[in-house]
Amino acid sequence: MSMTLFLFPNDYDATTAARRVLDAGREIFPEIRFLYWPRNGMKQNQDDDFYRNIEKEAYHHSAPPRSLQVFGITILFQFWLFSKIRQNKPKYIVAFYFYTILPALAYKYFFDKKCIVIYDPRDYFAVCFKINRLLSWVLQFIDNVFIQLADRIIFPDFQYFRHYGMFRIKKYKYFVVPNSTGDAIDEIPNQDIRSELGIPSNSIIIPIIGYFSDARGKSMLFDTIRMNLPGVHFVVAGNMRNTDDVEFFKLQQNVSYLGKIPYKKALWVMRNSAFVPLFYDPSLKNHTYAIPTKFYDSLMVGTPVVLSSQLIDAVELSRKYKLGFDLEYNDLAGFVNLICRFRDKQVAFPGKTLRDLFLEQFDFNIYRDRLKSFYAGITQPEKKCLSQYYWRPEMK
Repeated sequence: MSMTLFLFPNDYDATTAARRVLDAGREIFPEIRFLYWPRNGMKQNQDDDFYRNIEKEAYHHSAPPRSLQVFGITILFQFWLFSKIRQNKPKYIVAFYFYTILPALAYKYFFDKKCIVIYDPRDYFAVCFKINRLLSWVLQFIDNVFIQLADRIIFPDFQYFRHYGMFRIKKYKYFVVPNSTGDAIDEIPNQDIRSELGIPSNSIIIPIIGYFSDARGKSMLFDTIRMNLPGVHFVVAGNMRNTDDVEFFKLQQNVSYLGKIPYKKALWVMRNSAFVPLFYDPSLKNHTYAIPTKFYDSLMVGTPVVLSSQLIDAVELSRKYKLGFDLEYNDLAGFVNLICRFRDKQVAFPGKTLRDLFLEQFDFNIYRDRLKSFYAGITQPEKKCLSQYYWRPEMK
């Protein structure tokens, strides 16, 4: 029987990328199996019905982030993936991120040239870290070669065509779909968040959701939390790899630390927040043109965003449609002032307006049929694709 392997270098639900692919491709791809790496060493929970009936296998090794140990374990992860690919003999492979594409291509070109490899890079690896310029160029070249060798590519934005791409790509090979998600407003829990988490009724909520690092405004957020502003409470949720960060959050009286939570519960937190902060270090080029998934999640639940001013595309949309505010990265005084304005009800955003924009332009349902057609063109070449790629209205 034909099989499709999904390869993840982290938890398979770390982003909504897998959800989008499954949503569009579940009926098209044959038997689907996940190979993933829960980097904190803990087995993935099975709470989300969306993934419940999919067979999964995890790579059970962990190490401190950004250490020599994790580098070595990442190399071993490549061999583990390669052995599992050979064992499963898939007809299709969907490789998420730079960390999984090499084993997929090695299997294709040395063992089964008929195997179709779909590369979903998510982030542009060579410009995600502060590294030597020459090393960055070498990694960018390698990633571009991987993109050329893959049968199909799914891009989350247009960065490849703006600054990252070194080679031309034939139009039939790629599809650009936003980092958005499908409307899930009716699936969000209805519990009162303040009574559920013990938050004072007169406090506004500021969420810190998902991946967290020094390059995501950590210094400014920590300084703000330490100020213990009256009437302000932070809700932190995500798979935090730095144990010192976890301990910091747990010790603060103005913080509710939830750990890793299901996607719908994260939406619940954002829906009940004053705004969603999205701070990204502008020295990393990958951040400059990225539009994070949480940007679209915020619109879906009707909550305004506060962005780093250097997020060019996201800020352009925010200013055009009045979706929130933008600040210079690490502008502590500006951030605190903005928090106080929200707390004192000096600013307000109509959630319906934000949500209407999401439904009209960014709901994944708008793009599902085109992505489904793109996948059908891979698995069933005799079928004509509806579209080979999409262009957002703002970028025509």
